[in-house]
Amino acid sequence: MEVLVAVAIVVVLSAVTVPTIRFVRAKSERTEALARMQALVTAAKTYTADHNDELPMEDASGTDSWQAAKDPENKEAWYNALPAQMGSRTVADFASAPREFYTKVNPLYLPGARYPETDKRLVKPLFAFAINGKLQRRDSDGRKTRLKASMVSNAARTVLFLEQGLPAEADAPHKAAVQTKNNFNGSPKGNAKAFVGRYRGKGLVAYVDGRTEEFEPKDLLTDSGGFPFPPVDLIWCRTPEEDPNK
Repeated sequence: MEVLVAVAIVVVLSAVTVPTIRFVRAKSERTEALARMQALVTAAKTYTADHNDELPMEDASGTDSWQAAKDPENKEAWYNALPAQMGSRTVADFASAPREFYTKVNPLYLPGARYPETDKRLVKPLFAFAINGKLQRRDSDGRKTRLKASMVSNAARTVLFLEQGLPAEADAPHKAAVQTKNNFNGSPKGNAKAFVGRYRGKGLVAYVDGRTEEFEPKDLLTDSGGFPFPPVDLIWCRTPEEDPNK
């Protein structure tokens, strides 16, 4: 009987302790993610002020590889330009030591993200933060030009950065049903289709004006997986009149 009582006590304590530990860990991870997101968007504002109102490039020319990241032509890609603005190592700097990219010395690393546990994560850089890929639209000639911050009509509601899912998180419980595995690819640019809720079901976005806010993934897309248009809570394009579904 005493053994059964002891076992029952252990079971009860575990039932109380495990959720508490998870809550504390999620809270700590969210705090760090918020600090890193805030540092990133603050660096973007400083960068824009120093570069004739232009935002950094959304990604490198060509493939999103270590080789492309360290190409001098891509030093203005956001993941190189903004860490440099912060006085930190850029993605190009990690090209020769990719394991270190997945540590806290990298300002773009998120402890709360589920990066692949195998060496697959060394093949190319995987980003738990992404720049909004709906901002820099192609012109009539099919080219993308550098976006000026002044072209964003509502900086207070327009997304600049967001947390996005990684390949290892495609089947995680917090993945929204409207999203697909192909969107959890760790690309340096993303949108609501790649948004993920890591902290008790919620994730972070940062606006062009430098603020951050928390959302549940299901709140960012319609039930059919499209962007609400006209926009409701968030704006994904330069103006509310642009349709992010196109």
